[in-house]
Amino acid sequence: SFFVQAGAYTRMEDAEQQRAKLAIQGFAAKVMEREQSGRTVFRVRLGPFDTRDEAEAQQKKLEGAGVEANLVAIQR
Repeated sequence: SFFVQAGAYTRMEDAEQQRAKLAIQGFAAKVMEREQSGRTVFRVRLGPFDTRDEAEAQQKKLEGAGVEANLVAIQR
């Protein structure tokens, strides 16, 4: 499955702010907490999407709205 990541932050407040900004623009994003190299990172992601095409379409929509976004593939 695929996610579209619209930011990674060291502070929960920053991640929540980005999630809220996306919500105002009509995007349903979630904040996911992850331990990385001994610190916590809060990632703002949309998905999961079943296909790469779906995820890429969402990524293009985000970039069209001025949001830098990366495609993330998850092995299940």
